[in-house]
Amino acid sequence: MSSIRHAAHLHHQSFLVKDLESEAATLTNIMGVTFNVWKIAPEICLVNGDFKSYSFKVAIASIGTSSLELISPFTGESILDQHLASRGEGYHHSGISFYDHSAFISAKSDLIAKGFKPIQYGKTDAAFEFGYFQLPTAGIIVELLYMENMPEPDSIIVKRNL
Repeated sequence: MSSIRHAAHLHHQSFLVKDLESEAATLTNIMGVTFNVWKIAPEICLVNGDFKSYSFKVAIASIGTSSLELISPFTGESILDQHLASRGEGYHHSGISFYDHSAFISAKSDLIAKGFKPIQYGKTDAAFEFGYFQLPTAGIIVELLYMENMPEPDSIIVKRNL
């Protein structure tokens, strides 16, 4: 994955939660960050190599040059549901974002050539493409991500003055 060093950056650290809005509100009030929230429903969906429709919610708070991401399953069954059932809430993956689509494709192809198949994949034309890969070291899941035109967030969670 030599293309990662120069064509990508660590975009986010992701934590899987059951109640995304509640967790985002709690972290907002503790840390003073603002979360943008989206419901993501990829047009093309793969889970462990099988075509399966799913959607999830994601809340992202920018922190410096990276982001904190909360993620929660919404509809269908995905690796998020499987992870919640087997491991519960907590750290889920690190997201690596690519500056251009060809670099994303190159890194994805490189991992596949090394024998790693995406455990989950999603794509929506003109917005994003991603793949989660389970790596053999310490149970690490890496998300390769290319975002082109993310829509406006569905909602925004800001700090409340208590």
